[in-house]
Amino acid sequence: MADSMWQKVTLYLLGLALLGGAGFFTWYQLVKAGVLRYNKYDRRERGSLVVGASAPDLELTMYDGSRVRLSKLWETRPVFLVFGSCT
Repeated sequence: MADSMWQKVTLYLLGLALLGGAGFFTWYQLVKAGVLRYNKYDRRERGSLVVGASAPDLELTMYDGSRVRLSKLWETRPVFLVFGSCT
């Protein structure tokens, strides 16, 4: 009788693990496809930028407050842009 109970518990836990794994896989695929957002702070949207494409010519504000066009920066040397914060 005890063996039967352990078999039921094992099958229940295995089914629960499979159901949880299938749910996680489905959630992950929906997030990757853009149907669901990862969290409430995720503001990403699908855009038209692709790897290797030229950056749009923007006017940027430098640290000292001066304004510069991106095209002026990349005329003489490569440009490395960093977005974000270090906290």
